[in-house]
Amino acid sequence: MAQRAAERDAGHAEGRLAGTQAVRTPGGSARHAGEPRASRAVQHPGIQAADPPAGRTGERGADLGFDAETVKTLRDRIADRIRESIIDGRITPGERLVEPDLARRLGVSRTPLREALLLLDSEGFVRVTPRRGAEVSPLSRSDANDTYEVKGLLESFAARLACTRITDEELSHLRALHDRMCRLAAARSKDVRTLLQANAEFHQYLSDASGNEKLAGYIRALRGQALRYNYIYMSVLSHLATSMKEHERILAALQKRDGPTVERLVRAHGDAAGK
Repeated sequence: MAQRAAERDAGHAEGRLAGTQAVRTPGGSARHAGEPRASRAVQHPGIQAADPPAGRTGERGADLGFDAETVKTLRDRIADRIRESIIDGRITPGERLVEPDLARRLGVSRTPLREALLLLDSEGFVRVTPRRGAEVSPLSRSDANDTYEVKGLLESFAARLACTRITDEELSHLRALHDRMCRLAAARSKDVRTLLQANAEFHQYLSDASGNEKLAGYIRALRGQALRYNYIYMSVLSHLATSMKEHERILAALQKRDGPTVERLVRAHGDAAGK
């Protein structure tokens, strides 16, 4: 009895020193008063929260009770959905993006939505103005020229880097992407959306093979902006056969690890696509 009483008194003293009181939770586990409850993942229609990377604990915001990795992933998924809608024209140039309406349609809260809009603003897809909100960036001939000019310059440099860094396995995969696009191009009934995506995948994979993640990221953002014009003008379809032959020459130069030739071919290919 004396020993049990001593243990009880020690527990009370520990609680007073910590300034907290033990509380029994509904699940039967104990926590101290004032200790934050474990956060619960909220599932949104069409957007699922991602688990933290294997082997890592999701970094928590300072005393805010959220998982930073989950918030980042949700922001990116929201941005992906809006970006895709802008690229294929479901959300039109100049259209206002009203946060409450958009949050309700996507089934998300306004905080990650606002973060997604700021990300899209940095990529040039939307314009966020203080006290006015966000609207889809307009399209113009000068914007198209600027986009293709910068994209072509960066892509050609990335291709030259890739020439010395691409592995045989990556080169085989790039060849497989080209072969798939050739099959799509030869089909009697052409799926425009799939063709455009296949072309973008081929070029982005080549840029990724440069091994320069920052460079590849800039190109990815510019490619998305260029796709907006592709959907309107169908520039890939207007010279599809020529484009496939240019891909073949690029692959041949890559196989020979001929950096200057690859750079020149990719630059010329990009200039033709922008016309």
